[in-house]
Amino acid sequence: MTGAGVLGDFRLTNSREAAFHQAGHAVATHLSRFHILAQGLKIDAYGSGEMTAALSRRKLMGADKIADAAARADPEVAVSIAVILCAGLVSEQIAAAKDPTLKPDPTRSAADSAAMRQELRGAGLPEDAEPHETNATLLLTAHWHRVEAIAEALLAASELQPFEITELLGPDS
Repeated sequence: MTGAGVLGDFRLTNSREAAFHQAGHAVATHLSRFHILAQGLKIDAYGSGEMTAALSRRKLMGADKIADAAARADPEVAVSIAVILCAGLVSEQIAAAKDPTLKPDPTRSAADSAAMRQELRGAGLPEDAEPHETNATLLLTAHWHRVEAIAEALLAASELQPFEITELLGPDS
């Protein structure tokens, strides 16, 4: 693993939003061509959450990419992390569309947005979030059952280890 970093270290007023936020990041990371979950997921009673993703040497090599941190400058790799970073808020928004008691708030994803712009900038790409939000929406909608499974398990346990997340997510397809 290379290029580890914390995603989604934020404060939410409701742990349900935090659970969906982290679940969105986790599913997008799991399905990424270049990234893996480097640690488990956590939320606390106050709605704070944390998830860590990293570049996967195996996935990078399988995609004929440089298998080290320099891969972050590759436009495809940067787009992949941009989708992962957008997936937290997008997941909250999808969940809120299904349950109006949930209240997504883009200001709570400021760190994710800043990290996304930095990754895109590092690869020489436009910093516009819209295409990555659209891709995250398509990805999470297609795999919503996985997002719900992770969110429910995270709400029940407050913390999930990587092997537990992998079991819940099932195969990559």
